[in-house]
Amino acid sequence: MRTLSVAILFCLAAICAGQSHDLSIGQATYGDVIVYKADEIKYGFPFFIRTSIIEYPEPGQKNYAYIKAIYIKDNERDGSGGYPSISAGGIGQRFVKIKLKSQRGGGLNFTVTIYGRY
Repeated sequence: MRTLSVAILFCLAAICAGQSHDLSIGQATYGDVIVYKADEIKYGFPFFIRTSIIEYPEPGQKNYAYIKAIYIKDNERDGSGGYPSISAGGIGQRFVKIKLKSQRGGGLNFTVTIYGRY
């Protein structure tokens, strides 16, 4: 019984230590195409919080595709990465504004992929 408890404790510790801050909204299906893909990387500075705003489409451009899925992958797999959030637009819209925020003293390393359908 004691070894089972220790094994469960180690499994829970491994799951908690390996958390990333991915965000996936919607689901890409057959016929959807990648309309935007970018890597957002910013290095960390001690005691500072880094932020980044990603807008699709970029200001001054037009988008004719409806957004079907947004996948934001945190490339820092150890839980030290930042936090993504959608601040405007999103699924079913033709625009989206994504805010990426780092932890204090940490950097950002995200891959943003947006799927849409014309």
